[in-house]
Amino acid sequence: MIELIRVTNGVAIAYSYEQFRGDFNTTGRADKHLNPHGVYRVARGEYPDVTVGYKAVAWSFPQQVDGLWTQIWDVVPLHEEELRTERNRLLTETDWMAVTDRTISEVETAYRQGLRDIPQQSDFPDEIEWPALEEPQ
Repeated sequence: MIELIRVTNGVAIAYSYEQFRGDFNTTGRADKHLNPHGVYRVARGEYPDVTVGYKAVAWSFPQQVDGLWTQIWDVVPLHEEELRTERNRLLTETDWMAVTDRTISEVETAYRQGLRDIPQQSDFPDEIEWPALEEPQ
């Protein structure tokens, strides 16, 4: 992730504290040391809520938001291999449900079967209906 931005002649470039130290021979990290040289911190921005089957991806370059350089995030669908990895992770997390000294419920069985069936869904990998592990009301 980009930690600093340096603006020179109206052009912003990614910058680092190491570059700042080398260019200006200072170890100061406070805004009062950075800003006079056209160097600005990058705020992390709010990390988005991500649901199963999606991931947060940082924009390649920060944007100015309300006068601050800020890392912006997009939520994008997982690629096919990532979907399979996520499905496998969810199955592994529920392996305890199927141990031999425990009776697995119908809801748990349906959830685990739903996870196993994801690659066979007709629109896989473009659209996936993820099973939910919820007890009926």
